[in-house]
Amino acid sequence: MRSSIESLLASVKIDDLPRRTVCRVDRATPLKEVYRLLDSEHSVAVLVADRNHLVGIFTERDILYRTALEGNLETPIGDLMTRDLVTLKSDERVSDAIRTMAEKGFRHIPVVDSEGEEAGLIGGRDILRLLAEYYPETLLNLPPRLDQKITRAEGG
Repeated sequence: MRSSIESLLASVKIDDLPRRTVCRVDRATPLKEVYRLLDSEHSVAVLVADRNHLVGIFTERDILYRTALEGNLETPIGDLMTRDLVTLKSDERVSDAIRTMAEKGFRHIPVVDSEGEEAGLIGGRDILRLLAEYYPETLLNLPPRLDQKITRAEGG
């Protein structure tokens, strides 16, 4: 099974994953507007752009680590965003996304197209959905605890 999952992740391009709505703002957007946008769109992150050029990202994690210490509701998101962006190209493989997430400790990575313009966002849930689509029985029958051994498939 492992080699077939590895083959899948190495063959599927990021661009082949279903697109999710990505929230986008400019640097001057106040923090309170970003909060409203994240809430209304049920999003995990906003991408920050100057015109069509991606300059930063602000995620749920940033809310916990940055705004509690530095931000007030009127602070421009450009002051709070992550500036040193790591991006992936839409034609890269899902396995590249997993490697980058593991190496950098990211849960979400902006995706850019061949011209370097913002094309989306990839996260761990996107990868899990892909695996669930290709291997539903395996994932649905995983034990609730990692140390638990399942001797037969569950379900009706």
